[in-house]
Order: sequence, then C-alpha cells, then structure tokens
Amino acid sequence: MQPNGFQIKTIQFKKLDFERVEELREEIDLDCGSAISAVAKKNAENEYVIQLNVNLSFKQGDMEIFHIRLVMIGTVEVGNAFKESLLNNAVLIMQFYLQPIVEQMITIAKLPPLDLPFIDFGEFEVKIES
Repeated sequence: MQPNGFQIKTIQFKKLDFERVEELREEIDLDCGSAISAVAKKNAENEYVIQLNVNLSFKQGDMEIFHIRLVMIGTVEVGNAFKESLLNNAVLIMQFYLQPIVEQMITIAKLPPLDLPFIDFGEFEVKIES
C-alpha cells in the first residue's frame, strides 16, 4: 500500500429499514431527498472505522411515498502518511456498496427502478471522533 493510500477491508450493514408510507401514483415522477452523514474513528495505528448513515426519502409532490434508512460500517486500512481528509474518498467508495442494496430493496417492493442521488462531496465532510 502506498504511504498516503487506503484500502477498505470490511463492509457491514448494521441497519436496513424500508418503510412504504403511501401508494405510488401513476405518471408522477418520484423525487429523492437524502440526508447523509459519516463519522470516522481511529481504531488502530493504521485503521479507521467509518459509520455511514443514510436516510433517503422518496416523494411525489409533497407526499412521501417511502423512505429507506441505512447504517453501514466500513473498516479502512491506511498508509503511514495518510491524511484524514481522504476519508471522504473512502465514503464515496462505500456508496458503491450501498447502491445495489438500495436498488434491490426498491425492486423487492415492486417499485419502478430509480436513479439514486450520489453524495455531493463539495459540501460533505467525514467527522473524525477522537
């Protein structure tokens, strides 16, 4: 591993909640809102544990149709010269593990396929706990 690189060692889903609130109406597009946060804690000299919290809310107009809540834990091994600001990149990679699970939940619920929003890393920052 490069001195400033990282590698995701493990991914676990700690919580997967899907709740359907209303029936889907025909011919009305779904909008997806998201609330995403991540907290990292140094677990060992060269290892961080990241908790990714995701709340997705799918609406038609003002009416919520369903929401999904997930908690995902990732263990990340880092190089000796690793900068904590790069943990945002680890969360971006974690999102690619999350997306197929969410899509499968939507398919099982017999809802139409949806494009999920990606995290806007312009404003996103992993919080580091000491």
